[in-house]
Amino acid sequence: MSHRFKLDGEHRRRHLEAIAKRLPEHLERLSWSSERLKSERQAGLQKILAFAMEKSEWHRKRLANIDIANITATDLTSLPIMTKADVMNNWDEIVTDKRLTLKGANDHITAKLRDPDTDYYYQGDYEIFATGGSTGARGVFVWSWDEFINIACTTYRYQMRDEPPESLTGDRLLAVVEAGETVHGSPFLFSVSPDPETKVDWFPAATPMKELVAQLNAAQPTHINGFSSAIQELASEAVAGHLKISPGRVSTNSEPLLPETRAAAKNAWGVEINNMWGCVEVGHISVECDAHEGMHLSDDMIICEFVDHDNQATDDPEKIDKVLATSLFNTSLPMIRYEISDIAVPATKPCKCGSVFPLITEIRGRADDAFKYAGEVTVHPLVFRTPLGQHPMIQEYQVCQTENGALINIVKIGDVNEALLTSDLITALKDQGMRAPEISLVFVEAVKRHAETGKLRRFVPL
Repeated sequence: MSHRFKLDGEHRRRHLEAIAKRLPEHLERLSWSSERLKSERQAGLQKILAFAMEKSEWHRKRLANIDIANITATDLTSLPIMTKADVMNNWDEIVTDKRLTLKGANDHITAKLRDPDTDYYYQGDYEIFATGGSTGARGVFVWSWDEFINIACTTYRYQMRDEPPESLTGDRLLAVVEAGETVHGSPFLFSVSPDPETKVDWFPAATPMKELVAQLNAAQPTHINGFSSAIQELASEAVAGHLKISPGRVSTNSEPLLPETRAAAKNAWGVEINNMWGCVEVGHISVECDAHEGMHLSDDMIICEFVDHDNQATDDPEKIDKVLATSLFNTSLPMIRYEISDIAVPATKPCKCGSVFPLITEIRGRADDAFKYAGEVTVHPLVFRTPLGQHPMIQEYQVCQTENGALINIVKIGDVNEALLTSDLITALKDQGMRAPEISLVFVEAVKRHAETGKLRRFVPL
């Protein structure tokens, strides 16, 4: 098989070696006590704030009146919130290396898209990514050499603990089913393994399904890491008898993981999915271990505040509207109280694996995925997900808001009772307060993914 880009070369190999060298130190962090974790977070917060004030013109202004020497995580509420619009409007003033400019970053992104021979690295040791094109709010972000090492270590330390490389035997192949362009961070990050003997191959998620199945059948991966929607499609192909592989580990990322996707993977391969939640702006915020009780927050690397629509702290799952993330390690483009519109639900008990790093029980999607209709009616994606997830012949779907309801693109693997599904959806919308909702079902061969990222925008508001 051939990909436009080869994530290889001497520079890339040195980066992977640096990750392997630092992973044991990150593995040791998983056994920290609560007191050690709190102490390290405190020191990290003071350090990143001091660095941002010294090196970033924009942060210097917004943090001018902060007593860094005595600040704690609970004091973060006194700091202003940082948005994607702030980043894009003040990029050159936020970055701490003045060799970095938004124009230069955009030029590099364009060059990578047009010329497969463009050096993946920018200014020697940086990686530049574009994100959000499928949601309408584009962002450009950067990882330094050291930041990428930390992000990768955070991503793979639980796997290293729960599946020690020395316990593995035989040939191992990781199939990475992610974005088709390296302007997105997923192929670069997920084509990493904590096991140096595991080979890695990259399969763009937008590859036509029949072709992707054939490629995976030929490759016979022992591990798969992919977009949640891609894993659900592949599991359906496996149950149908088309995809004949037996992965021992399946990991998902970059999109909300639906309960039906977990069930599909269990049915197809007899494995529990290891899910991850994060974003290119700050890296992985939480990662699931093999206890499968939720995703561990990366509390040593990122401070998260769970807030409501008015940015007030809350632990009520029904009121959480977004997360404010402060990265303790991102020094090139410091993220301090950065607004992330994912609705994350914290757990109320620790994980049975013994780590004190707290858990996230689920990601309910993005706050901006909710559909708003006339009459002040707001419909959460879960209202659509529940009926659609109950129909076993639906492989994939995309819900596009219309003025009085929704048009739903569906990929089916068998007969779907259209009348029953339509009735279920209309009833669900009426229960939300809509008077005469309209549902249109369109059966398609495939749901179109975003050209650059390979992601599926499952809920598309007006």
